[in-house]
Amino acid sequence: MKKSILMILLTSVLFLFTGGAGEDCPKGNVITKMDSGSESFKAVRPLDFSTIKSAGAMLNKAGTKLSVSLSNANFSISAMSNDFILPIKSKDQFIAEIEFTNGKEKIVPGIYEASSGYGKPFWTYAEIKLHKGAKGVIVSLGVREGTATIIKMTDTMICGRFDLRTKTGSSVKGILSGEFNCKLEKSRW
Repeated sequence: MKKSILMILLTSVLFLFTGGAGEDCPKGNVITKMDSGSESFKAVRPLDFSTIKSAGAMLNKAGTKLSVSLSNANFSISAMSNDFILPIKSKDQFIAEIEFTNGKEKIVPGIYEASSGYGKPFWTYAEIKLHKGAKGVIVSLGVREGTATIIKMTDTMICGRFDLRTKTGSSVKGILSGEFNCKLEKSRW
């Protein structure tokens, strides 16, 4: 466990020192794969991820949690990042969220791993917000493998790539892959 945390930290320091190994920001927002074995996801299939109409990132007030949201509908970042009132109004809409946390430290560019675990440095996970009933539903993808990388982050923008999935052999198959280049906002909370 300590060895994996040390590797994540060393990888991230190398990433920062080399400027992301020369990696450029993606040109736009794309979901290349999204799937889940959950009943809520199966009920709204097929979803169209060919066009992302809304994208944005919300950083919490402390700077320790970041949500990157991508949707095929027109929503503000405030609406997409709200976990209490979901803006989803129809079966064909979704919001995919990639969550970044860095323990008690501030979010910085680097490689975040699904295997790091809750509350640990450089951890990432993914959720999908879907239409179900009057309030909608948030479906955890149960990702335990893969990475999400923040290539560049300023006060107003963020970009990166993600390839997250459930553990090999898992009965619930979940995957979310793609890239983002979007506006970054800071929450009042």
